[in-house]
Amino acid sequence: MIKSKSMSKKFISSFILFIVIPFFIIIIIINRLYEGVLVSHYNEKTEQIMVQLSNDIEIELRRINLYTAKVSNEQELLPLVNSWYHEKDSVKKLETSEKIEAKLDYLFAYQGEINSIVFFSKNGEVFKYKDPLYKNDSDVKNSSLYKECISNNGKVLSINNFNSSSDVNAGRIDFLVGVSPEYNWYNSDTEFIYFEIKTDVLNSIYSRFTNDTVGKMIIADSKGNIVISPDKSMLGKNISEVEYLNKINNKNNDYDSYKYRYKKDIKYISKYTSGKSAWTVINIIDYNALTKDTSNITKALLMIFVIFNILFILYSKMLSKDIIKPIKELVKKMKGVKDEKLEEITIIDSNLDEINELGRSYNKMINDIKNLMAERDLKERERSREEIKMLQAQINPHFIYNTLNVIKLMAMISKAENIRKVTDLFMKLLQATFRSSSTFVTVKEELEYLDNYADIMKVRFGDNFNMVINVEDNVKDLYIIKLILQPLVENAIIHGINDIDREKYITISGFLKDKNLIFQVEDNGVGMTEDEMKNVLNNTKISKTSFNHIGLNNVESRVKLNCGQDYGLKIESEKNKFTRVTLIHPILTEKER
Repeated sequence: MIKSKSMSKKFISSFILFIVIPFFIIIIIINRLYEGVLVSHYNEKTEQIMVQLSNDIEIELRRINLYTAKVSNEQELLPLVNSWYHEKDSVKKLETSEKIEAKLDYLFAYQGEINSIVFFSKNGEVFKYKDPLYKNDSDVKNSSLYKECISNNGKVLSINNFNSSSDVNAGRIDFLVGVSPEYNWYNSDTEFIYFEIKTDVLNSIYSRFTNDTVGKMIIADSKGNIVISPDKSMLGKNISEVEYLNKINNKNNDYDSYKYRYKKDIKYISKYTSGKSAWTVINIIDYNALTKDTSNITKALLMIFVIFNILFILYSKMLSKDIIKPIKELVKKMKGVKDEKLEEITIIDSNLDEINELGRSYNKMINDIKNLMAERDLKERERSREEIKMLQAQINPHFIYNTLNVIKLMAMISKAENIRKVTDLFMKLLQATFRSSSTFVTVKEELEYLDNYADIMKVRFGDNFNMVINVEDNVKDLYIIKLILQPLVENAIIHGINDIDREKYITISGFLKDKNLIFQVEDNGVGMTEDEMKNVLNNTKISKTSFNHIGLNNVESRVKLNCGQDYGLKIESEKNKFTRVTLIHPILTEKER
């Protein structure tokens, strides 16, 4: 009996030594290993999701930067805003305001996240596109955003700055963007442009990833301000203000994770900071929830161990059932994790009908946009051709009228030979005008037309001026817009040298410079003041009976319509000394015209 007890003790001690203790050691090792596998798998999946989410946010922030910078460099918009600042007439001010709003509506037709755009002038004028959330303009002017943008001219700043305009209670954060226009060659008075942008677009990106994550996902800007969170009370707070987040280093541009004991719970916190925007994606999960499968396995193993020792035979089937059940549950959950991963791959390279339909819808939208753009470009080209025809039609009847007037006067005071000469010259010009529908002729042909025109004008004004043509030989075979020089010479004769008493001359020069064809028409006439030169090409203060402004404006318009906005006229003049009109034209050969 004693021996039996001794054997029992030995058996018990042996059982404890070789079964119980190793079993418990195995449980601890399995627990730690499996916990490490779960955490590692969680980190891999979470990092992948965070990187993708961060990249999508980066793309969206870059897009916001681009269309924000587009406003500050828009060549038509800022001059309109500048006109609005200085307009005194209330009706015209309203009309200008409507033009600005229409332009902004067009620029941001597909950007519904724009809440408001505000233009601040150097003189205190403020134009508001849609109502901003702030109450006082002075609050914006006194803000660090305003001052930083002024000192960083031309740079889009502070996408991550928040203020009291954020509607935190409604679960919505509007973030602010500011820019001070850099390229001020159009003399704009705008020194600061303020944007209020809704975070709806970021929320839509965020919502695409929430189904693939376990735990609570938070997004913070480069300064640590929380932008998006399922817990609305955290919106607008800095991560340094949240106890279990204050260990996050958003200056370290990488993925990182750590455990934090918060009150009675242990939180497992992962973060990824973008290397470009410095925005941080944070995921928070209860550590026990993350490792609950490990606890289940531990409990199951302990249960098996107890049942195996107490009721091994009687409950063998039940033990088997109890083992299979948690294993099946584990496999099921592992398959679920696997399916989620495959589903993500499918989303990237999908065979799902819904995703394919989304792709087809997107492609259709792109094609529709391309078709609309092509249709718009076609209409624009047609409009340009019609404008060119109208501009040419303005010149021809006027010149016919002047020439007929000369013929009429000649009939009254001169002999028939002079009339024949003028008529012959005039017919040559008409032949040049109507002989071909081509917009371009060679420089040599253009100079012949100019000689005929000058002979007519000499008859009209009594041969009282000299015209000298100095054109380089390598220019004469190039192509130029037909009858483009005639209005420049007419302007020089009628409004330049006609009213002076000294010797009158006009010099026409043609040469190549800076990969452009340059023509200069210079006279020694009455000249112009600075204001008069501005009025000529701006088409302002035009007399009803004057043609020179219309002629120069027609030349400017024809060059830009046919050759592009980089070409046109440049006027230099000094009162009572000279006027020099420079035509900048592209170099065109026969193949390029």
